[in-house]
Amino acid sequence: MAPLPRRQANKPIIVGDTGIGIAPEFLPRLFKPFERHGDAGRHVEGTGIGLALCKRLLEAMGGTIAVESEPGVGSVFRVTVPQAPASAPAPAASDAGRRDAVPVPAPATITHTVLYVEDNPANLRLVQKIIALDPNLRLIDAPSAEIGLELAHACRPNLILMDLGLPGIGGLEALRRVREHPALAGVPVVALSANAMPDDVAHARAAGFDDYLTKPLDVARFRALVEDMLER
Repeated sequence: MAPLPRRQANKPIIVGDTGIGIAPEFLPRLFKPFERHGDAGRHVEGTGIGLALCKRLLEAMGGTIAVESEPGVGSVFRVTVPQAPASAPAPAASDAGRRDAVPVPAPATITHTVLYVEDNPANLRLVQKIIALDPNLRLIDAPSAEIGLELAHACRPNLILMDLGLPGIGGLEALRRVREHPALAGVPVVALSANAMPDDVAHARAAGFDDYLTKPLDVARFRALVEDMLER
């Protein structure tokens, strides 16, 4: 049997429907959390974070998602995901014992994933720039605890940075839910807040945060803390 053809890199996956469509003025807000589509959104169950979550997961993998829609006609979503590099072929059985067989190269350094739950774009941009200085780190961001928890369950980050003053579920409640999840209970979680009073820091540590950083961030301390947490 002939082998199936390999899917081309970044060839889009296209999903379409013939539903009610999406009004042009709503399209720019489609991938924002908690947005619902006009009157139709009132009759559909859910919290309005599904598409926002999909977008962030795809971006974390280097992919994209786009939509075209016409009211009364339907919608078309196009998703691209980078193709993984082909695996090196296994050595032939007759060559398995040869001393001159070419050794398989060791895998590249494992990338650590940092999840930053933050609703302030300026704070997010700063952390993005700091994390980008280390090629072994990958940053995933979420504008709310609800999306952050979904991303944590899906991506299993090595470190979570949690803003305390989040919309919806606050940082303390989000931490409690992280600690209750068996697969996430051991992930270090660092609180970030503009509150620098000793009582605020003590309260966050007592709640279970591994450390506490105040805003505006001290870049040198932030980098040292991230490195220390990941070495654990």
